[in-house]
Amino acid sequence: MNDTLKRLIAAHSTPGDEGAVAEILRQCWRRSGWKVEDLGKYALTAKKLQKTAEKRPRLLICAHMDSPGFIVDRPGWEEFEGADGSRSVNIVLLGSPSFEGEAVEARLKCRNGVFSGRIIKTNTEEEDNPEFCFEITKDGAEKTDLCIGDRVCYAPLISSEGDLIKAPFLDNRLGCWMLTQLAELEPGWNQRYEVVLGAAGSEEMTGFGAQVLAAEVDADLVIVLDATYEAEEQGVKLGDGAVVTLSDASVLLDPVTRDHIMQIMGDAGVPIQFEVYNYSGTDARAFPMQGRCAPVLALLVPSRGNHSPCETVHSTDLQSWERAIKALEANF
Repeated sequence: MNDTLKRLIAAHSTPGDEGAVAEILRQCWRRSGWKVEDLGKYALTAKKLQKTAEKRPRLLICAHMDSPGFIVDRPGWEEFEGADGSRSVNIVLLGSPSFEGEAVEARLKCRNGVFSGRIIKTNTEEEDNPEFCFEITKDGAEKTDLCIGDRVCYAPLISSEGDLIKAPFLDNRLGCWMLTQLAELEPGWNQRYEVVLGAAGSEEMTGFGAQVLAAEVDADLVIVLDATYEAEEQGVKLGDGAVVTLSDASVLLDPVTRDHIMQIMGDAGVPIQFEVYNYSGTDARAFPMQGRCAPVLALLVPSRGNHSPCETVHSTDLQSWERAIKALEANF
């Protein structure tokens, strides 16, 4: 597995607190010769200085830096019932994390460091309205400088099984990773467009990052990178290529655009899949909401276990993803 992807997965990055991922992106982009601009704490962009004065249309390729997590809503530790000497603190959802069973390995981020413990469901009988706490050893609790508002996320446990990559936060650390890969490509892959790379915060909660990105970057075409669910009933499978969303809470493409994308991918020999997913959405919503007229394409990686401690993707889809981006840049 690529070292940059491992670093991104290991980063503690919950909604509104994406500094660790942002710093990895800054380092990678600057090392590849791109100019980075911070848009407050909401987003950041990278541009490659053009060697020609020729004006080209602008393509924004963007991803989000956060993953669902939890936030501490109590001022201090309490003794955890049923465990010998351990401590706990109540936590509430940031976004929509989900895991099976009663507990999962986790990390607490305080002002004085990151500490290991467990997220525990405290009312397992209430499936529709779960409550959670973070549990840690007594010695561990004494080392923390705990404060209300501190963040908790899953432990960054990574594994591979054949062509399958398994880890938390693949939604959407994979999108951020792809932004680093595009920055490292040899010059000349983007012939038609001036490419701007963008990374937004708070996609999993509020959506503020993409709204700021949409307001600041005037693009002629937008490609939003994210993850989606495997859905065999729609023909969406791991290993069969990237997925274009035709309709959801943020995208509504007409059949003409669908057929155009099919033609582009067919001519380029790039596998592509399509989904109709009307229950949720991506950062794509921000651009028309800001009054931007550019076409917005949600280009996603199929996955299993989205928002869980063990999300799964197929490595060949990552290669097809990059090829699909290049095909859209050349021909959309």
